[in-house]
Amino acid sequence: MSELRHLVEALRGLSDAALRSLVATRLISVSTVEDFYALAESLNHPKSFAAQIGSLSKKQLDTIAQISKGEKVSAANAAGLLELQLIYRVDSGFKVFENLLDQLKQHKTFTRALTVINLDEVHANQSEIDRDAGLVAFETMQALTEIIFDLEKHLIREVGKSGVGLPDVKRLGAALAKPNDFAKRMFSLASRLGLMTIENSRHRLTPPAVQWLSMDQQERISLLVENFKALLGSELCSNLNGLTPGSSLKNWLTAHFPLAENTSSSRIGQILDFAESFGLTFDHFTTSWFTDALANRKSLASHLQKHLPTVQKRIILQADLSIIAPGPLPTKLEVSLRRFATTETISLASTYRLSALSICHGLETGLKIDEIRDFLKTTSAAKLPQPVEYLLNEVTARFGRLVVTEVADNTERSLITSPDNLLLTEIGNDPRLRAFSLSRPSPEQLTCRFESSVVYFGLRECGYLAIRRDQSGAVISPVEAAEAVAGKTAASSLDSDLARIRAADAAMSAGGNDEAITRQVQLAIRNKARLLITATIADGSSATFDLMPNGIANGRLRGLDRKAQIERTLPLSTITAITLA
Repeated sequence: MSELRHLVEALRGLSDAALRSLVATRLISVSTVEDFYALAESLNHPKSFAAQIGSLSKKQLDTIAQISKGEKVSAANAAGLLELQLIYRVDSGFKVFENLLDQLKQHKTFTRALTVINLDEVHANQSEIDRDAGLVAFETMQALTEIIFDLEKHLIREVGKSGVGLPDVKRLGAALAKPNDFAKRMFSLASRLGLMTIENSRHRLTPPAVQWLSMDQQERISLLVENFKALLGSELCSNLNGLTPGSSLKNWLTAHFPLAENTSSSRIGQILDFAESFGLTFDHFTTSWFTDALANRKSLASHLQKHLPTVQKRIILQADLSIIAPGPLPTKLEVSLRRFATTETISLASTYRLSALSICHGLETGLKIDEIRDFLKTTSAAKLPQPVEYLLNEVTARFGRLVVTEVADNTERSLITSPDNLLLTEIGNDPRLRAFSLSRPSPEQLTCRFESSVVYFGLRECGYLAIRRDQSGAVISPVEAAEAVAGKTAASSLDSDLARIRAADAAMSAGGNDEAITRQVQLAIRNKARLLITATIADGSSATFDLMPNGIANGRLRGLDRKAQIERTLPLSTITAITLA
């Protein structure tokens, strides 16, 4: 039986949960994978093994070396390698995939001793590590929260492959008072945590993002820790439980993963980056709560709480429409404030600003003007400045005067309506909106060929107080719209990809499909694998042939019959079943 066949059979026997873990750990994208044969080919590719080598521990490398020499190894030592599909079972025990062995030989793994250098550790001050790590965890949570609100209020397009444009990165960096590299890393982290997704070449919120807003600090930390543990895996998580506070995680990983490349895209690099961003290490030194987090101990909350900034419930409301929070706000209070205020700077002491657009956004999410007024009075413990009252009254008068709706038309997809003819004239002549190619079929209407969400964000970016309404006339909340899109996107993610792969594999196994047969033959030719083919012969009976295929053309398969040692040609129409030998 060929290595590819072993791998296909192993993949077929895995549960969906095991497959999800496998493709995540081996960094395989299944969005374009057609069936288990294609997935096996991706996993068995030299580049896939090369990417995995750096994540192999010294113990795993020793186990692979023993198997390659024909030595017996325990099932416990082989279990992790089997889960990663780096070895496979045979009657005599286990075997290593040839492509993996080739990659290891290129690293000279089996031609020299893998000595571990005793790295001299610098003993840092533990209290300083804990203090700084707590601040980093706080900054990460603030950045992720800011990204969620940013996605609510701005249209962020996909740039490159799942990337974010420089203007969006700069906007986030300015709000956080951080460099662009930090902002870019936070966008990547938000995507990795499932807080944002891509739909129609745009970044959108997901249901976990909405849940994030309702969590307190401890719940958010727990979510970050769970994602860190998922990246580690159960075996590595167990091994790291023995680390003492103040140990260098980087040195430990260097010692236990001798072939690891410490780059940002490597698994080791991601582990170090996650640990640093989540407040589990600082400068790669472990905190007092590092092992508490890995072991799910209740003491994690009490240890970490001492080093997170203390929340306070008061804000300072100023006549220039700015709001100052002298310290971190409680989650519920901050979420309420962010519904109708935009951020200027986010830090231990944050600054927000009221504007017509921000108040309009609050009304769109379901708030009432009186609720906003009462909130500001209660949290500031003072009478509202007169400019704030003027702003609230102005937005009350203007809200709902500029409406964007979706229309089912062959050429136009959005309809902009307003009783203010001068406002529509201003919009139609605005050079910033020239790309929308707005048409004016009537004095109170504008039409556009773009979808309503694009038009809505475009108008708001230019300062117009636009809102969206559905066909029934109800205001569409930006949060509810995000949840609806996210729910639709989630249905087409990894689970549906795995279901599609299983369905295609079942159809291929059934045979009789020329396209499926052609794919398997091409796969066998590329991998120099044999095929077991069941075909109908001249007398109407079925016969099985062991072929080494060498070509397929004009509806016929040519190959060497391994048993008869002759060249055989079979019409595809006569083949009833085909599988790798």
